[in-house]
Amino acid sequence: MNKYLFIGLLLTSLLYSCGSDTANETDSDTANTTAPPAAKATPAPTYPSIPADTIRALYNECDYIDYVFYYTNFSVSQKEQRDIQTAITYIASETPQINPSCQAVGRIFYQVDGENRLEADLYFNPNQGCIYYLFFQDGKPAYANRIMPAGIDFYTQIFQSAQTAQ
Repeated sequence: MNKYLFIGLLLTSLLYSCGSDTANETDSDTANTTAPPAAKATPAPTYPSIPADTIRALYNECDYIDYVFYYTNFSVSQKEQRDIQTAITYIASETPQINPSCQAVGRIFYQVDGENRLEADLYFNPNQGCIYYLFFQDGKPAYANRIMPAGIDFYTQIFQSAQTAQ
C-alpha cells in the first residue's frame, strides 16, 4: 500500500508541477502576443489660405513690418513701402502641409498706423520642409500659406547675414 501511495503522490506532484509550468507558459505566451493598444496618430492640422481681400488690404495699407526671431538675438523691421509690398508678395496662395514637428522661428507683425493688423508665425527650416506662415486671428491659428521662392531667398539671406554678424 505504501508503494501505491508513494507512486500516487509522485504522479500527482509531477502532474501538478507540469500543469503549473504549462499555465505559466500560456500566461507568458498570451502576454507576449498581446500587442499594447496602438497610440492614435494625431493628424496634422489644416488651415485655409488667408483671404485674398486681407492680402490686398495689407498690400495697400501696411506701413510697417516687424520680424521678431525666437532663437536669435536680432530682429528685422521694414518701413519702406516698396519693401513692405515686396514682403507681402512672399505670401503664396497655396496652403502648406503642416508638419507637427516643425517649430516656428519667429513672429511677424504687420502694422497699419502703429497698430498690429495681422500676426503670423514664421516656419522656416528648409531641411525639414517647414517653409510657411501660420496666421493668427483673435490669438488663434486661422490661416496657413506657403512662402514664395523669393521669400525663401529673403529669409535665407537674413539668417545667413545674422550668422555672419555673430
